Amino acid sequence: MDNIFAQYQIEMPKAYQDKIKNYVATGSQNQSRENAPFDRQIDFWYMALCIAFQKGLTPTKEKDTYNAISAEILSRNPHRITQMQMISLTIAEEPSILLEPKKMLDICTSLANAGIPVLLSILADTESTPLWNIYYELEDLAS
Repeated sequence: MDNIFAQYQIEMPKAYQDKIKNYVATGSQNQSRENAPFDRQIDFWYMALCIAFQKGLTPTKEKDTYNAISAEILSRNPHRITQMQMISLTIAEEPSILLEPKKMLDICTSLANAGIPVLLSILADTESTPLWNIYYELEDLAS
């Protein structure tokens, strides 16, 4: 499957950059997997996108962002490309959106922006470790 998003950057809000890196194995300092449950920032971003979509959050545009990673990385998990297309189609309610990769990525980025504070709140719950917090959240979402 071709990665229609490969030429773009995935941007995330600067306001959350340090907090996000605390939960990502590649950016955390001496963190166990219990405390840094995501391998990469793209994994964190994608979870935020899925949570926002499932909860019906309103997409949020952010002006102060940083380039987290090239969207080329989505080629490593091609199922995410298809899921992002379906999320965009659902939000836009217009089939022609599928012809506009940048607009689809913008929709997904705006949704992920809305989901980031929710995901950070889930991970920060002190009743358990971040890994178990996200597990329990996913279990609740699936039921």
